[in-house]
Amino acid sequence: MFTILCLISVLPQQTTEVTDRFNRAVELQRQGALKDAAAEYRAVLAIAPNYAEAQANLGAVLARLGNYPEAIAAYESAMRIKPELTAILLNLGVAHFQAGQFALAVETLERFLAKAPDHLQARQLIGVSLIELGRDKDAVPFLEPLLISGQIELTALYSLGLAYLRLHRAEYVQEVIDRLDTRADGFALARLLEGQSRLDGLDFSEAATQLEAAAKLAPELPRLYFLLGVAYFKLGRSEEARKNLESELKRSAQDFLTLYYLASVLEKQGDLGAARNHIEAALQQDSKSVEALTLAGSIMLKQGQATEAAGLLERAVARQPENSEIRFILGRCYQKLGRKEDAAREFAAVERIKSRDREKERKAQ
Repeated sequence: MFTILCLISVLPQQTTEVTDRFNRAVELQRQGALKDAAAEYRAVLAIAPNYAEAQANLGAVLARLGNYPEAIAAYESAMRIKPELTAILLNLGVAHFQAGQFALAVETLERFLAKAPDHLQARQLIGVSLIELGRDKDAVPFLEPLLISGQIELTALYSLGLAYLRLHRAEYVQEVIDRLDTRADGFALARLLEGQSRLDGLDFSEAATQLEAAAKLAPELPRLYFLLGVAYFKLGRSEEARKNLESELKRSAQDFLTLYYLASVLEKQGDLGAARNHIEAALQQDSKSVEALTLAGSIMLKQGQATEAAGLLERAVARQPENSEIRFILGRCYQKLGRKEDAAREFAAVERIKSRDREKERKAQ
């Protein structure tokens, strides 16, 4: 994925030593001796700090070693020295992508694409980055033409299917699943995508079956344990849900949804202390989430901390005043606190909301 820049352009002040060491570094890089190559490029740059090709190649080596911050810094230095080296933009965009800096990846790769509009890898990386950013609608024009032409890579194909799923374009999701199934290396991703599609359709049993098949083939797939955890949670298989969500949390310790669902499982299991720890961690990621505020309030109420619970539930009600479930729990908090009038107001609101909903259902029949 990373381009090796072998642009052996000797600056006037460079010595034979610099040229020889640069050539040696390139050869080491080609052989896969990355740490030795990095040392040679650094030695070159110590003598000739404005050698853009050495900076760029050092960036490629560091990126392959997984040292993305230093790789990005090296690419940026190379671009400042020789902005006409267009290939560096591609490498820089790839490094941002690999580092999870998807917004920067899009920005950088779009600059590259302006100079190389037919570059397939850049188009696919922009599309996948946009999907990672939740910009599914923006991603489709980058990836869909590659689907039609058959030039789309496996990861981009799966990502496009995920975008279709989130855009509620079910027929296109199935087309992507079928395409993945035709590729020997795509079967696990097909099961992962179909599992998510089944989850979206509330077919939790089949979702679990598909995701279990994916796990047997490729347990390292992204979000797999989270999705399995959700499927098991919806099926009432709480211990399996807990194990999978805990496994996902080891991969993504700060992921809001994983923290939320794990807290939900723990609350149902009666492990209120652990549930509270996880839902409070989730609220640190998204303090405005109505679902997280409600769950946190419910847990605190069960722990006998009605005052703290009421504060969280009041925030949730302020964001969703027509949610009868939240207002019912808040009413119970007020009861515990002896606030009879406030409790009566909430219970009356619950009845009003439910009556209105029943009337809507009656008219719709």
